[in-house]
Amino acid sequence: MPLKVTYLRENSANWDRSRFRKHLDAAPNSPALAEIAHRRNALRSLAPHPLHQSYQAPNRSPARVTPDLLAISPAYGAVLFNLARSIEARLILEDGAGFGISSMYLAAAARQAGGGMLLSFEISDYATHAQASVNLVDPGSQVIRGSFAGFAAHLSGAAQVDFAFIDSMHDKDSMLRSFRSLIGWMAPQSIIVVDDLSYSDSAREGFRCMMRMGHHDFVAIVNNRFGVLIRG
Repeated sequence: MPLKVTYLRENSANWDRSRFRKHLDAAPNSPALAEIAHRRNALRSLAPHPLHQSYQAPNRSPARVTPDLLAISPAYGAVLFNLARSIEARLILEDGAGFGISSMYLAAAARQAGGGMLLSFEISDYATHAQASVNLVDPGSQVIRGSFAGFAAHLSGAAQVDFAFIDSMHDKDSMLRSFRSLIGWMAPQSIIVVDDLSYSDSAREGFRCMMRMGHHDFVAIVNNRFGVLIRG
């Protein structure tokens, strides 16, 4: 079934509905896809992990999560891969690796661009599993156990980020902190994707705030879940 798209801004000289639709609907072309599918199945053998305390609801018993619960689906993984490939993204940042399935799609896209890399951040202890996932498709990419707020310490002063995926805390304030920290680092032609807009009203309002800042020329929402902001 085709992915539903809501177009919110169409002021780009390089992107229009036709180009965007083309990349959404394309079959991803990467030898890493089989490895990602195999890794997805392998992670199912892991016992549930404690959810990081920053995600825990107050006054509730500690929650536990499985790789399947956190892993992005093949359809959404294809969207990430295709959009990153559409601009030959070489430097990709990710806020929230989980167990590394989304990271694998992004690392595969960076590697296919020729010498690119993913730099992903995960505050939970399953960052170790995420790095093991990424190693299967691109050993040069990294998953760092720590807050996305510290990503600048891992970049050179001249670095330009081509693609960023925000998939961590799904509330307005957290999302906007990640977004604002990225703006000065993004390349003139670049893409930011924000996950889980369907999670809450707060997440949706956070994305609307990003759009209203006016940094991006083409803005769309995919399946009421992915918010996509394109510059250039």
